[in-house]
Amino acid sequence: MLPITPVGVAMDGKNDRLSSEELEQVARELLENDAEMEYDAGLHREILDKVRLRSGQLSTLLSEEIAVVDEARRAMRRFWVVAALALLAAVLFIAGAALWSDGMPFASRTANVTFASGLAVLGTIAVAARWVAIRRRGVNAARELRTALLAPLRALIRLVISELQDDEVRWGGTLRTSEAPALVELHLQDTIPSRTYERLRTFIGEHESSAVGLAGARGSGKTTLMRQLRLDKELDCHVALVSAPVQYSAVEFTRLIHNELAQVGLKPGEAALIRHRMVAPTLRVVLRTLLASVVLFFMITLWIYDKNRPVPDALDLGWTGFAAVVLGALIIGFMLSRGWVLFQTRTRLTVPPRTVRELCLQQLEFLRWSTTVERSASTALKIGGTGFDGGGKLSRTEREITHAESVQALRQFIDQLLALSNKPVVICVDELDKLANPAEAVEAINGLKDLFHVAKAHFVLSVSTDAMHNFAARGVPVRDVFDSAFDTIIGVGPLSMKESQTLLSRRARDFSTVFMLFCHAWSGGHARDLIRTARACVELKRELKDGEEATVALLSRRVLRADLREVVDATVEKLRGDHGADDRVDDRGRDLLDQVLAFQESLEDESAPLRDLVEASTFPSDAGPVAPEAQPAATLAWYARIAGLCERLFAVARPPAAWQSEAMGQAVVALAEARSSLGRHPRVIERRLKRAVDACDRV
Repeated sequence: MLPITPVGVAMDGKNDRLSSEELEQVARELLENDAEMEYDAGLHREILDKVRLRSGQLSTLLSEEIAVVDEARRAMRRFWVVAALALLAAVLFIAGAALWSDGMPFASRTANVTFASGLAVLGTIAVAARWVAIRRRGVNAARELRTALLAPLRALIRLVISELQDDEVRWGGTLRTSEAPALVELHLQDTIPSRTYERLRTFIGEHESSAVGLAGARGSGKTTLMRQLRLDKELDCHVALVSAPVQYSAVEFTRLIHNELAQVGLKPGEAALIRHRMVAPTLRVVLRTLLASVVLFFMITLWIYDKNRPVPDALDLGWTGFAAVVLGALIIGFMLSRGWVLFQTRTRLTVPPRTVRELCLQQLEFLRWSTTVERSASTALKIGGTGFDGGGKLSRTEREITHAESVQALRQFIDQLLALSNKPVVICVDELDKLANPAEAVEAINGLKDLFHVAKAHFVLSVSTDAMHNFAARGVPVRDVFDSAFDTIIGVGPLSMKESQTLLSRRARDFSTVFMLFCHAWSGGHARDLIRTARACVELKRELKDGEEATVALLSRRVLRADLREVVDATVEKLRGDHGADDRVDDRGRDLLDQVLAFQESLEDESAPLRDLVEASTFPSDAGPVAPEAQPAATLAWYARIAGLCERLFAVARPPAAWQSEAMGQAVVALAEARSSLGRHPRVIERRLKRAVDACDRV
């Protein structure tokens, strides 16, 4: 575990970038102390230089955390000005008590100096307490910045190390990676450039308003694209990212979008600063109890002293009297301040905002609180102790707003935000396929259509193609809703070979490019499957026995067979669940299950090449309409053939030059295209698989 050290912010002009020197310090600590980052010490200087040259990438990713640190530092600078003025006031007060005693609480000059010194000490304690709070805020901000920095900095160091390796190491057929903690589905801020993102960004930038649909398989990176919009400083927009709730409510969903957009409009890091100002409730109670005890003890001591002291003058307040006056003034000041805060809270919704921050705070007040208006009146008449009285009370509470009213409120907020900031608004709604009822997905899209095409407002909605297909199978016209509601639908396609290489280089150290080719081919460029395949290679390497070398031929074979067994087992369970328990199932159902079970048994032969096992097996046919329960069995043949072809390509030991050849690149791309086509029309899969076979034959 690395020690927590502050991470600084550059202090020239706009403070929106990391300090190069302190960034280098953190990077050096990683290279020297982190087991995963350890590398040749002779190359540390070169690695650090390359990291410093790319510090701008990290600054862009961590802009909000940097803003929090910068605000904490400005607060510290302002504190020292206040502390200097307070110290000067205390010195003048004590000097005045020593030189001029008229009007002071006591006739004795010594008593006046003592009392003034006591007040100065109390003021010093208050200033010191404020300094501790500001310093704690700065430490918390630096800790959050460092925590957020470590993941993208590790990714950058991995990428730099891979660039420094020579071809013999980079294109070697042996895997050297033993630890890869980042090969999981982390929500890392660091992203890689992609063609899909450039298309999305360009479309938003070229239009006054837009409604864009993102369609792609689960795990293809739709959420990553939306997060990347938030990090894009050149786009210069207010970007709100909302995840669709599992249980859909039109009003609550609109309020959720409204609330997220209001928080985005606040100053970066402001919520974190407010959070860090709060102390643990238990600690607050203890501190208040101790303070009350100290004040009570102090007042009793002063009362005992004044009781035994002769009073030379009727106007002499004494210690107790003067302390009571000060305490009363503090109480009155506290009550006035609380009243002013209450007054501001009550009038915040009615006063027109002048800044984006005021507008967003006003909207948060509107969303979080309901207003209750009460009016009461009473009359009384009493004569000689007898009589009558009466009273009346009227209470009004705002009714719950409708969906149309919540949409109108959000539209007005967007218009006001645009008027005050002159920055476009982008609202991203993710994971619409999470909605439990397919009809609710259509309702959600139709509910948001009322917000579309507001000037300088852009909407980006995502739904997986799997969900659209499932909705369509249930008779829900989701695709038609997309086509009619959106200006364009951008398909999130698979990663290119270069994008896959960049992604893996940022997540795993010493990950051979040859293994990257295998992972790209077998995953089809699907981001989630790419990471899973790479992780499987690393895990299988750790399970090797003594004498076994982690070659691409060995590990690719084991990965392919393990994945194929999982798919076959899932297919068997699907068929068994739909047909096995029903004695009336037709012969076709039994034949499907028997064919899949026969292939499952053949996979137990570890010595035979996978391609031979596939060619010797009989698979269910995909001709004609296929029932939903038989779809996994119908696509099993294509999946197995692609696995066999992939094993054939990577089972041969090759020199680095052969792996870098143009023919090898074409074969890997063809295999990835065939793999990504699974789930499409059988003729499409067949044509792509044929191209992959021809490309592999040319290697």
